[in-house]
This record gives sequence, structure tokens and C-alpha cells, in this order.
Amino acid sequence: MTITSPPSGPLPTDYVLVGRYLIESQLGQGGFGLIYKARDLDQRNKWVAIKQITLHGLSPQDMIEATDTFNREVTLLSLLKHASLPRIYDQFTDPEHWYVVMDYIQGETLEDMLKHANGGCLPAKQVIDIGLALCDVLSYLHSQHPPVIFRDVKPANIMIARDGRLYLIDFGIAR
Repeated sequence: MTITSPPSGPLPTDYVLVGRYLIESQLGQGGFGLIYKARDLDQRNKWVAIKQITLHGLSPQDMIEATDTFNREVTLLSLLKHASLPRIYDQFTDPEHWYVVMDYIQGETLEDMLKHANGGCLPAKQVIDIGLALCDVLSYLHSQHPPVIFRDVKPANIMIARDGRLYLIDFGIAR
């Protein structure tokens, strides 16, 4: 679906995107855009994350790379079903942006956890639990036909939800 352009720059708080997603806050930013926390007004205010990829001002090469990244992430996550992978609910475009609506994961990245940990170290049991969960989701990805290779395993791309569940995020360079 193509929509008319929202305001230029970051989406403001309380902006309703495509008449459905109420923007609550900006969560972060990546290579080509921003990530927002929003409420899905059509799903009883369910929390979602919206990745907005901005095309304006990109070089032709960067536009190709952004297109490839967007299409790969949407295609891969739409086909995969695992408890440690965010689900995609919607995607749409406007003349200057592409959007992906996915699970909102309430928690923090492993990178942030390590910054706040005593001496930069987590307890051994927690490290083992994270390692086992990571092995489980990577094994699932590698068992697909053809195998999916998550090429950006790093603490910033591992979310730990408040309930302790691990999620892999940012499939932009997965193959």
C-alpha cells in the first residue's frame, strides 16, 4: 500500500501513521532510518515497533542497498516462525519512506545490559541461558531450506525481553 507523505524528519509523538499506528516515541536509529514504539489502534492499542527507512537524500548506491536490506528483512521475517524472532505484521510505503511494523519487544539489548552490569559481566547462569537460547534460534535459522545465515550476531542485535526471552533483531544483512 502507498500512502501520502508524513511530516518531514522524525515522526512526532502522537502522530497517527496511515490512520492506524499512534507514534509514542522513537526507540533508536539504524543505517537508513528510525525505529518507533507505537500503538496499533486497530488491534486494541497493541504495542508494535515500526522501522521507517528514509530514502530522501540517499545516493543511488545507498538506495539500492536500502532497498535490498528492506526487502531481505521483510521477506525473511515474514517466512520464519520462531519464538526468538520478531513477527512482521504490516509493511507500507510513502514517496520517501518504507515502513515495517513488527513485534515490540519490551526489554533491552545485550549491549545495554552489559553496559549496566557490574564490571561489564553478567552472572554465569545468565550467560549460559543466553548462549543456549542463541544456539537454539541460530540452529533453527540454519535448518531452513536454504539455510538462513544471520551475519550480524553482536550484543546490539540481541534483545532480552523483560521475561528473559532472547530475540534476534535486525535481519538487514542476513542471507
